[in-house]
Amino acid sequence: MSANSDPLLAAEAAETRGELGVAITAYERLIRDADAGVAAEARFRLGRVAWRQGRYDDALAHYAAAAVAAQALGLENLRARVENGVGAVHYARGAYAQARASYGVARSLAAGDAALRGKVLLNLGVIANIEGDLDAARNAYRESGAAFAEAGDDAGRALVLHNLGMINADLSMWDEAAECYSECLRICEQQGNRQMVANVLLNQSELHIAAGLFDVAVAHCDRAMIIYVELGDEPGRGDALRSRSRALRLAGRSDDAAANAREALRIAEKLASRLLEAEATRELGLIHRAVGEEVQAVTALRRALALFTELGATREVGEVQVEAEGTTA
Repeated sequence: MSANSDPLLAAEAAETRGELGVAITAYERLIRDADAGVAAEARFRLGRVAWRQGRYDDALAHYAAAAVAAQALGLENLRARVENGVGAVHYARGAYAQARASYGVARSLAAGDAALRGKVLLNLGVIANIEGDLDAARNAYRESGAAFAEAGDDAGRALVLHNLGMINADLSMWDEAAECYSECLRICEQQGNRQMVANVLLNQSELHIAAGLFDVAVAHCDRAMIIYVELGDEPGRGDALRSRSRALRLAGRSDDAAANAREALRIAEKLASRLLEAEATRELGLIHRAVGEEVQAVTALRRALALFTELGATREVGEVQVEAEGTTA
């Protein structure tokens, strides 16, 4: 059935293209559909759009309604997708134990759906990566990639490539990271997935920072930010501002860097995104140090250290401990 003849498919196509306002209007119409299954599916997708826009309370409310409907209708696959969505909200807020619990429920319900199983395994790998367990992350990504291959899901394969690129970058395996990002970008551009295109551009900026190409990194952040703004993606905009701040700081443009970091921090606090708050606070601390404001630097870095410790982000904890002591890593 074509997207033109199926309202759900048409709405999902708009969502994939980043036309979130069009998608929301369509989904809101469908939650009043006479078919209870269609209405429950539309409610879930409204939650997914709200999550993408950083409206986490709205996302949880939609997911709760979808879960009740899915339970009543005996729709296990929808229940699994709802739990995966709830896990994504908890992850965004830095509540990793709650996220892992939701992903665990989703995994148990998704045994017969290879594509969904791939998504859940990918999400579990992301948490392992943040917590510094790179072996567990790689294993989760390998299992995820196999599940996506079984499902013939190129979009899922792109997500695996994106996350493997991040691990390679963490290990300073720059060429391998660049290859993963390039292939991921090719797939996402081919599919018209603008949000993922922005995510890859942002991660490519980190490679340019590592190579000392700060102006190129800023340009990549700017391209990503244009897409995030057009999509209404506030979490993405916050990440882009934080990366842009880092590139500007390393280029010696401290005033511009500070403005970007403060806006990223404002977004983090508005969204209750603990990871972004920690990263933006750390960046502000390093900017204060760059301009000789040592007291402000130590205060900000100690706050960032507390946040990273709370999140269990072991790699960042080690790095910021050194930075907070006033030495360079």
